[in-house]
Amino acid sequence: MITRRPAVRAALVLLILGLWLSVTSRHLKRPAPTPGAPPILVVVAIPSGRALDSFAVSPDGDTVVYSAVAQDGRLHLFVRPAAGAQEREVADAIGGHDPFFSPDGKSVGYFSHDAIWRVPVGGGVAQRICAAPGESAGGTWTGDGQIVFAPLGGQGLHSVPSAGGTPAPLTTLNGRDGELAHGWPHALPGGAILFTVSQRGRDPHLETLSQNSKDDSRRPASRGGRLVPAIGQAAFTSPGRLVYSYLGDLYAVPFDLETLKTTGVPVAFAKGVQSASGFDQLGRAGFAVSRGGTLAWVRATAEDGNNELVRVDTAGPSTGRRSLGAAAAAYQTPRISRDGRHLAVVVSTGLMTRDIRVLDMAHPDRIVATIQGGDNQSPAWMPDGRLSFASNREGLQKIYLTAGRPAGGRSVGRDFSRALEPLFSMDVQSPRNPASWVKSPPLLAFYEIDPFRARDVMIYQVGEAIFPVSATAANERSPVLSPDGQSMAWVSDATGRDEVYVKKLAGQAEAQAMTTTGGVEPVWTTAGLWYREGDRMMRDGTTVFEGRYEKDAGANAADYDVDPRGQFLVMLKRAGRTKEIRVVKNAIF
Repeated sequence: MITRRPAVRAALVLLILGLWLSVTSRHLKRPAPTPGAPPILVVVAIPSGRALDSFAVSPDGDTVVYSAVAQDGRLHLFVRPAAGAQEREVADAIGGHDPFFSPDGKSVGYFSHDAIWRVPVGGGVAQRICAAPGESAGGTWTGDGQIVFAPLGGQGLHSVPSAGGTPAPLTTLNGRDGELAHGWPHALPGGAILFTVSQRGRDPHLETLSQNSKDDSRRPASRGGRLVPAIGQAAFTSPGRLVYSYLGDLYAVPFDLETLKTTGVPVAFAKGVQSASGFDQLGRAGFAVSRGGTLAWVRATAEDGNNELVRVDTAGPSTGRRSLGAAAAAYQTPRISRDGRHLAVVVSTGLMTRDIRVLDMAHPDRIVATIQGGDNQSPAWMPDGRLSFASNREGLQKIYLTAGRPAGGRSVGRDFSRALEPLFSMDVQSPRNPASWVKSPPLLAFYEIDPFRARDVMIYQVGEAIFPVSATAANERSPVLSPDGQSMAWVSDATGRDEVYVKKLAGQAEAQAMTTTGGVEPVWTTAGLWYREGDRMMRDGTTVFEGRYEKDAGANAADYDVDPRGQFLVMLKRAGRTKEIRVVKNAIF
């Protein structure tokens, strides 16, 4: 059971930290101080025009490295002293994110362009370590010169020499226990690894990985049992504490490095810490801790879960990017109607509730229709102007159709969102999500959630039959039809990593891999097949532009759409702007 220790009285906080730190003490609570250096608060301001993405603090607590989206829409890495105002951009680290320090604090590792890189903190040439998916759940640098990282997609933890080499697997997922991912590795003193495990239907939790043999040619690994529930990463710090986040609070619990077990009761010492979902249900928390006891963290805000709808020219943000003008919200999967006059978008309105809003593209601040009732998702415009979507409004998730279609920019018929009908009259046993329609031949591409095979991509030949396009043990989803209805693209993790595949619907036995280093979210237009490779927007194998925009957490559907005339994309940009990182040296855990 997690208990909370009472906050330190305001008068004592003023005596220790002074008036400046007392402002932070309302959010940062700690047990009664022990003899030693008093805590010192330093505020690292994020310059205007940048959006903080991720950060790390050096082992000695003196240096902060952070990644941020700059005005060009791309990620950049910056290094600065925790107690100083001068900062330096890391050269040649465009796209860099999720940084982590070497044990001596002299180098920084980071992810960029489907690889792990290292660069000296003081400046120098970046070195490529190995290939690694951009959608990974963190990395750590061990004392014996290994980098342990966590590619998502059920691959477990991997290890690679920090000088470069070929990654080798460290852990495998326990499918019988419903494990979804291993992530956020953290090197412990002595060589063990602390990491987070997510499981289907349960809270993620912390475990340890220890090496049972000193023989380098044969090093069996042993996973420890469940420690504590935790969202995102965790870290070990002086004086022998594990620090982790759960439900927006930071906790510290005594931890024995010999037995790799907790030895006391967790205590909450900070409230309102920024956190996020995703990462294969591992989650993520906005804090970092140094080995010596420096805490860096960011406060949660009301906008953290929101994003905004933005218009990006098909040539990229450098030629034009602007907000559509709709109020910020928790948007997902925008879809432009075939005539370009309306935009359907999913909006999260509750814990298990999502609505679909139809906006006027000429005036996106106007909501012309709302589909409510249950969990509604995956809007897909039909050739005749009606809207299809998935909903659990009657129990099992089914595909529904609106009876009407938007009649004009400012209003729609009353039957548009009220007289809904299921697409299939037969008793459907598996949840289904619509994805893509074509008029000739009349086809619908959708994916079905099979209880034994995860997701499969299917074709409905309207009025005639349903047949599978790819139904294997892999997780296949995000199907999209070519404009002529002759081919279909989709995403599959058959290789252990998400890739985009294409197959002709007639006469082609095997699908062709469009990507080999990771790809998600295909969108097919008359100008070509769009998809994502990390932060790069691709079209037919060529990079069109690079930028940090919101992605679908499970890669089940594209979180953007392309204008039917090929002039622009509608994408999702994070609305919240973290203005500062709070660094507390000599923090008391």
